[in-house]
Amino acid sequence: MKKQFILALVAAASMAAVSVGFAHHSFSMFDPEQELVIKGQVVRWAFSSPHTFMMIKDADGAVWAFEGAAPPSLLARTPQLTGETFKAGEELTVVMCPLRDGRKGGAAGIFFRPDGSALNPSDGGCRASRHISEWQEWLGKGYKSQAEAQAGK
Repeated sequence: MKKQFILALVAAASMAAVSVGFAHHSFSMFDPEQELVIKGQVVRWAFSSPHTFMMIKDADGAVWAFEGAAPPSLLARTPQLTGETFKAGEELTVVMCPLRDGRKGGAAGIFFRPDGSALNPSDGGCRASRHISEWQEWLGKGYKSQAEAQAGK
């Protein structure tokens, strides 16, 4: 009887851990159907688990926060992203998928440096990184959203 109780307890704990893991990886707070452009200066690059965060200040002084992938994932990408990749004050163009509740932030899609080089911090909450070359072209034309670019406005 004691053995069955311990086995049931272990099974329940395992199921709880699995459900917490799945809940953590929900991207429901982001709108992946919208890809928007925000330009600004790096305020903070937080290279920490479970997710990295980029904070930038736009031209109006508003601070935006973008969630990216976990550090081990970014270390394995080409080009690699590390805790030293971005410095405060650096100019960035961020292609992101916004938060559904309207706060200033979202899921990181692509980070573009002023020289046009692209870095992929994405963690699945934004699919912009799937079409980096299109975004390079769209940014060159001044588009501020995927919808605007696709409409050719």
